[in-house]
Amino acid sequence: MKRNVLGKGIAAIISNEPIEEKKLFDIEVDNIYPNPFQPRKNFQADALRQLADSMKEMGVIQPVVVFKREGKYFLVVGERRWRAAQLLKWEKIPALVKEFSDNDVMAEALIENIQREELNAMEIAEGIEALISQSGEGQQEIADKLGMNRTTVTNFLRLLKLPVKIKEYVASEKLDQGHARALLSLKNNADMLEVAERIIRKKLSVRQAEMMVKNFYVFSDPVIPDPDILKMENRLIQLLSSRVKLTYKKSGTGKIEIFFDSLAEFERLFSILTKEKKDETN
Repeated sequence: MKRNVLGKGIAAIISNEPIEEKKLFDIEVDNIYPNPFQPRKNFQADALRQLADSMKEMGVIQPVVVFKREGKYFLVVGERRWRAAQLLKWEKIPALVKEFSDNDVMAEALIENIQREELNAMEIAEGIEALISQSGEGQQEIADKLGMNRTTVTNFLRLLKLPVKIKEYVASEKLDQGHARALLSLKNNADMLEVAERIIRKKLSVRQAEMMVKNFYVFSDPVIPDPDILKMENRLIQLLSSRVKLTYKKSGTGKIEIFFDSLAEFERLFSILTKEKKDETN
């Protein structure tokens, strides 16, 4: 197997000890197991294939980092390299062996993935939650360990309160965490889902999403429309061939919302409304 180990590499992330003081071995690939606390859930097949091609050409530039439990080696850092080695059917891979507590394993795996920008916001949030649960430490201690400020840690943890569907949108990067945090100020899951789908459909920026959320409850304390109001709403729907929402309060104030999804739809509605106005003046 051709390989190159250049400089300290990942050892600088793990600790300040010189690499010479660590144990560097060629370990059998089949005797290495995935990190039981790996925060990353998905490994892209194409990216792994590209990494395997690079390793075949240049060798392993940075060794994987493992710890040993009951005769087996478990990954702390380098799962993509280990998976690529499996694709290449390598028998062995260079590895740094170091003693870790479970808390250290979780923290280092999370730090490594964040630094390499290989985690989506939900994976980071779930990793932080698992680290807090495992270690029993508070948000400030975890923030210090991860090199984040406490507000950042808190904001990631808030994402875990989102409905499952919106978590999926964040994980697939249809929404980013700025969109998701804005949604959390809405009153219930149904409203969050409605606004999330509007954001995705209209491709809104975070700032635009924040404004949409801010204006979502413009009229508080709505009441259930009586049958006459519902009839009026249905007449508007039939007239405009578009979704219409009529909202009012006990005081008698309210609003009529007319929904459209494109400029062409807006122009059609505008033409209908201005035509009705002209007819009234004749």
